[in-house]
Amino acid sequence: MTMQQENIREEIILSSMKVFETYGFTRVSMQDISKACGKGRSTLYYYFTSKMDVFDAIAECLCEQVFTKAKESYSREASLEENLVGFLRAKLHQINLITKRFHLAFEDMKSDPALMVSKTRYMLDDEIKLIRDMIGIAIAKGEIQFLEEKDILFLSEMLVTTSRCFEQEVLLFDRFPDFEARLGWLISICVKGLR
Repeated sequence: MTMQQENIREEIILSSMKVFETYGFTRVSMQDISKACGKGRSTLYYYFTSKMDVFDAIAECLCEQVFTKAKESYSREASLEENLVGFLRAKLHQINLITKRFHLAFEDMKSDPALMVSKTRYMLDDEIKLIRDMIGIAIAKGEIQFLEEKDILFLSEMLVTTSRCFEQEVLLFDRFPDFEARLGWLISICVKGLR
């Protein structure tokens, strides 16, 4: 894509956010998106094949924002426990803000949990890489016991997978209203087991 095409695509995504924020997912049509972004339907279909395609682009954009904001809590000087708790709390906080902003779309998606799960797959590899880095630094500092690379990868993937299941419970079923306290407790248990 040329820079101009990327700008048009970005403009469509940003304009569409307001439409999904206002009407949810189910009631939005490609015509609504076309009107919101001020682009003809042929232009819209050049960049996106369906409203799901637009929604996927929005989900990816929002997931990138969540990851970037949560990653700001990470410090190479902090302990593994502080980094994990800080990152996961910041991530859950950002997700909570998005669910409030797009509450109608989330209500629509609750009727199809598989749809919600597919939207949470973005940034998975980036999260695993960040958690691997946190674990590697903790090992280098002598904070936790030595782990082989395959065990670091396994632990990273399990921490990310577990946290994503936790996030889905918070998002889909409004469980764990005191998630921050519970999250700290779980991470503390995990880190103590690695010492």
